[in-house]
Amino acid sequence: MRIDGQLEFLARAIVNRLEDRGVVEFRDAEAGIRVVEHVLAENAVLFDSLEQEARTRLAKTLGEREPSDHELMEEMRRLAAERNTIL
Repeated sequence: MRIDGQLEFLARAIVNRLEDRGVVEFRDAEAGIRVVEHVLAENAVLFDSLEQEARTRLAKTLGEREPSDHELMEEMRRLAAERNTIL
């Protein structure tokens, strides 16, 4: 499944769950799905850019060694805090 298909699937699931629980009601569910899909895509791009910048920063201090998952996540958290972004 392509990433676009995965985002649409997840967006549909989120919209359906919100409507089922009565949290929100969309007049046009497809419009709601598109909005959620757009937000998910924006967040994926943000996450990818944080990861790339974190890898670049860590490469300066670690040299040839690949960062561990923990090191990478900690650096991404620092970057997110600098940008006032929530991971």
